[in-house]
Amino acid sequence: MKRYLLFLLFSSAVAWAESTPVPLTSKLEKVTVFLNGAQIQRTAQTSLPAGRTELYFKELSSKIDKQSIQLSGEGNFTVLSVQAQQSYAEEGSSRLEKTRQFEKRRAEIEAKIQLEQKLLQVYKQEENLLLKNQELGGKVQTLKASEIKEAADFQRTRLTEVLTKQLDLERKISQYEEEIKALNSERTRINTNTDQQVGEVWITVSSTQPIPKAQFTLTYFVADAGWIPSYDARVNDLTKPLQMGYKAQVFQYTGENWNQVQLSLSNADPRQRATQSMLRPWVTGQTNYYPEQDTPISQTYNPTVTQVSGKVTDVSGIALANASVTLSGTSLGTLTDENGLYRLSIPPKLPQNATQLVFAGIGFRSQRKPFFSEILDVQLEADQQALNEVVAIGYGTPRKQDIVGAVATVKGKVAGVPLELNEKEAPTSFTYDIKMPYTIPSDGKVYAVEVKQVELPALYEYSAVPKLNSDVFLTAQIPNWEQYGLLNGDIQLFLEGNYVGKSTLNLENMGDTLRLSLGRDKAVQVQRIKKKEFTKKSFLGSTQSEERRYEISVRNTRRQPISLVVYDQFPISKMKEIEILDRQASGAEVNHETGIFHWRWNLKPGEAQSAPFSYTIRSPKATASLLE
Repeated sequence: MKRYLLFLLFSSAVAWAESTPVPLTSKLEKVTVFLNGAQIQRTAQTSLPAGRTELYFKELSSKIDKQSIQLSGEGNFTVLSVQAQQSYAEEGSSRLEKTRQFEKRRAEIEAKIQLEQKLLQVYKQEENLLLKNQELGGKVQTLKASEIKEAADFQRTRLTEVLTKQLDLERKISQYEEEIKALNSERTRINTNTDQQVGEVWITVSSTQPIPKAQFTLTYFVADAGWIPSYDARVNDLTKPLQMGYKAQVFQYTGENWNQVQLSLSNADPRQRATQSMLRPWVTGQTNYYPEQDTPISQTYNPTVTQVSGKVTDVSGIALANASVTLSGTSLGTLTDENGLYRLSIPPKLPQNATQLVFAGIGFRSQRKPFFSEILDVQLEADQQALNEVVAIGYGTPRKQDIVGAVATVKGKVAGVPLELNEKEAPTSFTYDIKMPYTIPSDGKVYAVEVKQVELPALYEYSAVPKLNSDVFLTAQIPNWEQYGLLNGDIQLFLEGNYVGKSTLNLENMGDTLRLSLGRDKAVQVQRIKKKEFTKKSFLGSTQSEERRYEISVRNTRRQPISLVVYDQFPISKMKEIEILDRQASGAEVNHETGIFHWRWNLKPGEAQSAPFSYTIRSPKATASLLE
């Protein structure tokens, strides 16, 4: 009988172990941040009884990509199933304690209100008694003048005291009521997240014997995260290599705070299609052939963008006026002008779903695009059904709007020195493993991570186009740039310790040598002067000839020698009535097809150089206005 009872107890225990889910408190071990999205790695440890057990990872992101979940374990057990589901955030002990404090404080205030209301009631009764006593005293007997004065003084004094007390009590009651409103508001704010959705991953395992320490590793992908490459380019000496600082602007709003986590940055984008596009048969004469495009499923939202501008056209390139451009999840928006151009400022704090611009126009299909760049051009396709339904429409003249939001610089955690890291190159991507733990809250703000510093051997060259701009620009030519793992991104430029501006690193269609603009340098001067004494006109019948002469002068005020290229151009005529003759540019290399020529000078410190150029225009008098 005892054995049977023990067997029942054991069977009940096993059944209880199988039917009661076991919550797992996991530790965030590693985050791999992609250009668009992030992979989260968590670990958990628990004991397993013999038999079938159901466990779940709790309080995860509610935005887990279910197809990306991977689970591995250490121990003598078998994983039977893995699935993700939605739940609600647990009410923590801190929230409960604050709720108790609110209830206690509110009870105290309500007790004070009741006391003050009782006192107020007493004083109101005394007020009524004084007023009734005054009426009654006048009716019962005739009083002497001195008695009347004394009674009136008492009545007035006491009634004033009573009314003053009533006002004071009413003021206190009003203050207490406001305090209760504030407490209720704070309690509502604290408890708002009680119903916030969170993610859970449920797993079912089976074991033939109890396991005291079973290890689990869970990885999954979330979309609401990413990083944008950026750089600091520093040139302190034109005889030394360029100093390039790699940075990552990391952001995430996944619902999970990344506290002191090992961070990896990858240039891969898991949200792009991984399959190669294939050609299809192209039959001549058919108009419905469209080449297959291998476009990303979703372009990367860039939270650092504070203003977006661009042009809205139809598929043939015709500008669309009065098309609407609105920010999803908000009431912000604007209209395109008569040239199809728009400009919209993005506020620094946005709802989580405010990551796209919605483009719409009458008779066109609306289009949504994430603002991943400060310039965003869109082509809208005609909606034939909508056009067929429109019979007549009256157009007003809407006021052009330019919704301007506040522009703020979000300060994030910035490492003062390059972080220790490992660089790993995979067959299709490149990853930086940063060894120092890092914290990235789930707030959508941008946090700057300094990745590394490298020296890039560079050939420095100055260039100028004085016809268009009198400033001289410094460029760095970097050979074999592919080996440095560069990506498209913004560059902050520093010359001899001074911030000189911002540029963009664009590696599309780049050759063997990367040409990087480093901004303007006032230490190198250039001038383009028209020599009026050499400008002359001559007339012969209906034809006129005009000779024009210019002089280019340059000066190097730097302490180092420099290489300088100066560009200008001769006019080109496409009319047979107009001829360009006697083109002279001593020492310049001329492209006779384009008319563009340039000088290349090597200037010592303090050295100046000059060169003239001239040309003659022969044309009919009637075309004189075309010569300017």
